[in-house]
Amino acid sequence: MKEKDKKLKTYRLDVSAQFYPIISTKRAQSLFRLTAVMDGQVDPETLRRAAEDVLVRFPTFKVRLRKGYAWYYFEENPAPVKVFPSTGRLLLPIDTKETDGYLFRISCAEDRIEFEVFHAVCDGMAALEFLKALVWRYAVLSGAPVTGHEGVADLDLSPTDEEAEDAFYRYYRPIKFSEIDLKGLMGDLPLLLPGTIAEDGYSGTYCAVESGEIAAKAKAAGASFTSFVCGALARTIGRLSGGNRSVVIMVPVNLRTMFPSATMRNFVNFVRLVFTPEECASAEACIRSAAAQLKEKATKEEMEKFFATTVRTERSLLMRIVPLPLKILGARIGRFFLKSRQTMIFSNVGRVTVPEGCGLKRVMFNLNVSKTSKVNVGAVTLAGETTFAFTRSINETDLEHGFYTTLGELGITARRLNAC
Repeated sequence: MKEKDKKLKTYRLDVSAQFYPIISTKRAQSLFRLTAVMDGQVDPETLRRAAEDVLVRFPTFKVRLRKGYAWYYFEENPAPVKVFPSTGRLLLPIDTKETDGYLFRISCAEDRIEFEVFHAVCDGMAALEFLKALVWRYAVLSGAPVTGHEGVADLDLSPTDEEAEDAFYRYYRPIKFSEIDLKGLMGDLPLLLPGTIAEDGYSGTYCAVESGEIAAKAKAAGASFTSFVCGALARTIGRLSGGNRSVVIMVPVNLRTMFPSATMRNFVNFVRLVFTPEECASAEACIRSAAAQLKEKATKEEMEKFFATTVRTERSLLMRIVPLPLKILGARIGRFFLKSRQTMIFSNVGRVTVPEGCGLKRVMFNLNVSKTSKVNVGAVTLAGETTFAFTRSINETDLEHGFYTTLGELGITARRLNAC
């Protein structure tokens, strides 16, 4: 059968992803970036070959976006993948004409592999699995002394149906509107970070911390790694900004830990951590508050309620009969009236495990930012060291430097890294 006559496979967008292309514009896309720092110069052609091999194992990444009557959908993309030279710019919008329809961009420069992806394709955890497989395959093709594939998707195995599932639907249970806490979902208007919007795009600031140091301090404070860092960030923001509004930090929760699934699509929910001006007077108070809120809000029952709300909305008669152009128009109009509901996002994608010999030295995770959510923070741990990436839409770096100070006061040393 000729390639042009082959029936291409299609996928409906997962529930979480449905609204991303509707609210996105050419200039404002929900992108994030994972960067792999290697132990030597990266060869673009070898990287491209590796990407082609990995995409066979990750078919929900090998897609392009199509318009349906009521929603967008994904269609298998038969085009060969490209690898681009790095522009040195962070999270530039993806031009699908340049990428031949792909909703991600793989770039490289010197010792770095950059993987930028549209959030409709996947969440940070799934993207990390793709990047690890890409690094592993690149190392193998480069002739590196790789030992096995522990911690990395086996490229010799065929993709499973579960990896392509919409896990939100799998675990959905009907929910009554009376069970929905709309006020809790939205909350009051938060404190917003000050700063001058940069005219030349987004930029990043990075630091590294011994993960054992944070883990030990967090344990002593009765907190998790994530709640400890959120507390330190809240204290830093409160000290820099002041004011009578609360600091609100949104934290993505990986639902795969509560609802078993191997999905390589989106499967996260957000927890909204609120820190009052009084709590922000000390790091210890912020850490205690973050630990208590995560324990209360990041439960299986609460997460189920939150994503059930999204599923019910998508399945409503109104959403099924309203044509896609009207949804897009409504989203464009709504953007002018919606107010930001968070001060920042902190996302920790956890610990990276790859086989010895892959040559992976560091991974950095840059989140999308905007004119209102001016600085967001991503964290990745590799070989006992956690790298924090501050992505910002403003010129000022006061928050990052304040965070280093706060960590120092808590007995933790942060080592600043070169920007990328």
